[in-house]
Amino acid sequence: MRKFVVIAAAVAACAALVPACTAVRAPDQRPRPAPAPGEAAAYAYLCDNAKDEGPHDECAHWFVVTSGGRTWQLTDAVERGHVDLTGDGRYLAYQRAGDGRLVVRDLVEGTVRAVQEATPGVDGDRLAYRPTLLGKGRWLYVDHAAGWDGVDEPSSFVADVATGRTVWRLSRGSWLDELDDDGSRLMVEDDKSFSVMDASGTTTRPLPARLRAVEATGSLTPDGAGQAAQVVSKNFPAGGADLRPARLVTIDTGTGKALHDVRLALPLKDRASMCDVSRWASSREVLLRCGTGELFHEIVFRVDTRTGHPTKVGETRPPRSHLFELVWAAD
Repeated sequence: MRKFVVIAAAVAACAALVPACTAVRAPDQRPRPAPAPGEAAAYAYLCDNAKDEGPHDECAHWFVVTSGGRTWQLTDAVERGHVDLTGDGRYLAYQRAGDGRLVVRDLVEGTVRAVQEATPGVDGDRLAYRPTLLGKGRWLYVDHAAGWDGVDEPSSFVADVATGRTVWRLSRGSWLDELDDDGSRLMVEDDKSFSVMDASGTTTRPLPARLRAVEATGSLTPDGAGQAAQVVSKNFPAGGADLRPARLVTIDTGTGKALHDVRLALPLKDRASMCDVSRWASSREVLLRCGTGELFHEIVFRVDTRTGHPTKVGETRPPRSHLFELVWAAD
């Protein structure tokens, strides 16, 4: 969750990885009110206003496309805010307009639960909050998509969706790598170290030098069994000439020492094809989700962490044209 890294606008590609992911049929673009509870979402999007190239006017609010193909507009969310969906499409997280509260909406039951944490603003505007649903909608991780000149961003936090209470608060400048399903243990990272936190305390280890370099993209992705992996790109992600992955580094989360450091040779032609570790597929393989240089077009590779050997396992393309942001309901 390194803040300057975005892969195809940080969207997830497919709910299940299959040899060929089928693009979803373009929805009816006419805005409609929210449907009656009972239907989960397939994806959500902000459209791109053709007049001024941005999510303005009729594109200022998110559209939600249901699993049955119906489209409705999320008009009770702040304009141009961030949203997230669970893998099954049942839960939708966003910042509510009016009171600015971060909320989680159950699209099946129709309930809306608000997080207790305040969402402070600056000079009448609110900071850009970025919610991420974890544990199948049980937890909400909140960090900040952008800061304000001369104003420190609040610390990120994890809230229990059922109660709205904050259960973990991260130190400023750090981000979440992993949270156990029961919320009892988490792993966080900053530019120089990573920490494992639970009821017994916090253990902090320095990152290997190769992962402290500016070319390290995304964040450490733990497997829950003592390993974590991260991609190193060819150049600096914020402005380098070639963002394609160069190496895949695996570390021991107990000691912080590097276990494997392998060269990557993925069939990606565009130099904007930045990759990030999506999740672990086995004890020695990870899934890399890679941009292609074309907005919202991604390819997924299964990669051996000890050899670097890749196998293409999935691909997804945008479900419609004129997109500004896109969020799939995906694991």
